[in-house]
Amino acid sequence: MIVEFTELAQQDVRDVLRQTNDQFGSRQLRRYAALFDTAQALLGEDAERPGSLDRSDLLPGIHLFHLELAAGKTGAASHCLYYQVGTLSDGTQGVIVLRVLHQRMEPTPHLAKALQQG
Repeated sequence: MIVEFTELAQQDVRDVLRQTNDQFGSRQLRRYAALFDTAQALLGEDAERPGSLDRSDLLPGIHLFHLELAAGKTGAASHCLYYQVGTLSDGTQGVIVLRVLHQRMEPTPHLAKALQQG
């Protein structure tokens, strides 16, 4: 299954990677960037994979995938991919990553903004 990031999610990733580089250096930047690649591949294989959480309590059809699952180690990452399965920009079905947020952020307003932008 194809995984597509919304414009807001792409900006979230850029911001996270910039902050990672600024705070922890280029070595950690490369590691964290690799986690995003791994997470994307894992969600492409199975959007409802073990460890992903149904967050329909926030908005219908929303799921959460914590980047530490891509690392295979608790505490290895602090960000979550919020996504849904739906129609991609090319008309096919796939995974749409709506936002990438720090685990301590309140997701509802950020997800609502992503859904408004379509």
